[in-house]
Amino acid sequence: MESIGELARRTGTSRRMLRHWEAEGLLEPAGVDPRTGRRHYAASQAGRVRAIAGLRALGFGLDAIADLLDQGLSESRLVELLRRREAELVDRVAADTAALATVRERLRSMEASRSTIASTFALSSLAAVELQGVVETVEDETEIPDAVGRLLAVLGADAAAPDRDVVLGFDGTTHERTIVVAAALVGAAPPAATRTISFPSAERAAVVRLGERPGSTADAWIALDAELEVNELRATGPYRQTLHPDGSVTLAVAVNGIVDPADD
Repeated sequence: MESIGELARRTGTSRRMLRHWEAEGLLEPAGVDPRTGRRHYAASQAGRVRAIAGLRALGFGLDAIADLLDQGLSESRLVELLRRREAELVDRVAADTAALATVRERLRSMEASRSTIASTFALSSLAAVELQGVVETVEDETEIPDAVGRLLAVLGADAAAPDRDVVLGFDGTTHERTIVVAAALVGAAPPAATRTISFPSAERAAVVRLGERPGSTADAWIALDAELEVNELRATGPYRQTLHPDGSVTLAVAVNGIVDPADD
């Protein structure tokens, strides 16, 4: 007979795992000392331990393993379960491959945006602008892309290839828990549903122009905020984004220094 520690060492598993498998009904000790509660195992039980560990390594759940071992590990039953597991893993690999491609593309887009923003970053003033457009209020930044899509649909504008400048505004300064999203076409006859939208002036604003539309505009704004921090500036909002017909994008936001001279 072997102690639980001896069985664990001989099979390359852990005492904790052997106790867990016992609690799940997969591995019963050959005997338990009534005085000390110490478990003892027959030497032959190492085979069951290795079988459980091997099936777990293949990704089988404990219920499936119990079913396999209780019914006997026949070739047909094992092949059936392995085929099923194979199909699950193929699906997972395909999903993970697609997710990896998306992550890599987002990283590429962020790196490109960060490089462009760092090289084209400039401070300038922004003139006030009044345009005819549409507005929607959202509760957080994750809702902005869908809101922009709805607003552009009202305006009849194609975000991917607009035939004129499209100005978007994002203002989270008016209400603590909401963001006002605005969209307007420059130089176009407005639909009946539009209203006058005022984009305020700013004496000092960070302005960058990206040569192509980023994969994620949110990531581009994050990159711009990072560049502001490098330059010891902070955005005071609202954010202004212009989509140009040539595919480029201008990002602009009013800024102040992180240390305000008035506080000195």
